[in-house]
Amino acid sequence: MADPIFPSLVWSLVWNDYNGCIITYIDIPLVWLSMAIPDDYYARLQISPNATPAEIKAAFRRLARRYHPDLNPDDPGALEKFRALHEAYEVLTDQVQRQRYDHTGTTEYDGTRPQTAHDFYLRGIQQTLTRHYKAALADFDRAIELQPSLAEAYLRRAQVRYILEDDAGVLADCQRLLQFTQILPQTYYYLGLARYRLGYTESAIAAFTEAIAQESDDPQAYFQRAVAYEDIHEWDEAITDLQTASMHYQAQGDLEGYHRSCDRIQILRQQRRFKRSSPAGSKVAPRRLQLLGQFNRLVFGLLGNPAAELPAIYSHLGSRQALPVGCLLAGVGLSGFTLGGYVLQFASLEASRNTALSALWLSGSATFLSLIIMLGISRLFLRRQGNWAGDTFIAGATVLPLGIFVLISPVALRLPWLWLLLLCVTSHHTFLTLHSGYSQIHHHREVVATWLSPSVLFTSLSIGYLMLQAWL
Repeated sequence: MADPIFPSLVWSLVWNDYNGCIITYIDIPLVWLSMAIPDDYYARLQISPNATPAEIKAAFRRLARRYHPDLNPDDPGALEKFRALHEAYEVLTDQVQRQRYDHTGTTEYDGTRPQTAHDFYLRGIQQTLTRHYKAALADFDRAIELQPSLAEAYLRRAQVRYILEDDAGVLADCQRLLQFTQILPQTYYYLGLARYRLGYTESAIAAFTEAIAQESDDPQAYFQRAVAYEDIHEWDEAITDLQTASMHYQAQGDLEGYHRSCDRIQILRQQRRFKRSSPAGSKVAPRRLQLLGQFNRLVFGLLGNPAAELPAIYSHLGSRQALPVGCLLAGVGLSGFTLGGYVLQFASLEASRNTALSALWLSGSATFLSLIIMLGISRLFLRRQGNWAGDTFIAGATVLPLGIFVLISPVALRLPWLWLLLLCVTSHHTFLTLHSGYSQIHHHREVVATWLSPSVLFTSLSIGYLMLQAWL
């Protein structure tokens, strides 16, 4: 059982699909909190009512090692004891809940109509525990509206937004939290999680480093930083972080986290050993085959299922990789457009070879560049997270199906029904690719992405067409 990623909200088990390098988060609500032993929280942790957060944390860690279910598999009461300890820890480390508990002896909201920021905050926690995330979000919004200085509400809202995959919202809440005099624990951790899922690997590493500086015994921060290091092939740093994470997991009695870290270390060591032991001369052919396989998966993955593949591929590309990959996709699409258009014009004898090739390449390039510019403008105007490398990646993936369609059109036109079918598929995939980029990479709202996609696509194609006509 892992240390809670979502304090007093959700426990999260985190692991890696080594084949696809996809990080998966599975949320488990703490519905069992209401089943905990009904006694004094301070007595559970064996601390005084005046204990500091550091003393509360130390007491919880000490008792958790004694009663952790992983260390007591034959004790049926260990899990219940551990749950009771965790409930007390989460309440007493939350300033708002602790204040309510000290005054009333309970932290549960009484069900009456909320009046104060603390009322909405406590009800938001209960909504989160029952997985009513949209309702919880509304309560935290209201709590912040009534008391903008309530830092805990920003952190809770960031946690819920992360569950709802609103990473731009998580970043906004974390940035607001960093403006407070006292930075709450987990702020940098959530900042790193959101940055990582948005594809900003280096920035995520920096955030996890700050989280570790705040809480040097948090194994999950080390684990997540190791995952980020692995993405950029910094094997030694990743292994070091995993070793540190396993040490803290073991010290805290979390055998599942310990074994997960150890298994990951073995895999990384094998990968590092293979890379170092391969002679330079023998790596040329396998590397070419590997690059060819990656290229095939990239192109055919985007052509086969753009809605799922586009964000998945982008999430594992840093800014330095997204830019060349986007240009590569655009190069494939523009080459197909130029060659296919040339064959069509050559067959109709409407243009000379040089004129046709130059005009088509220029037209396709104008479409590609206008897509990048409009993606960037809409992103900046609507204040979405992203960069020009991501815009280039989305634009390159968008022109790819168009280029492939033009390339096979000379053959498909022999069967009009086949050409019409391919036209429908191409139109659908092109729109879906651009829509996926807007909604899942730039994180625009669905309604905004639905209207932006056809508008931007029509404008870019019109610019390319006008450029072609001007040349001819």
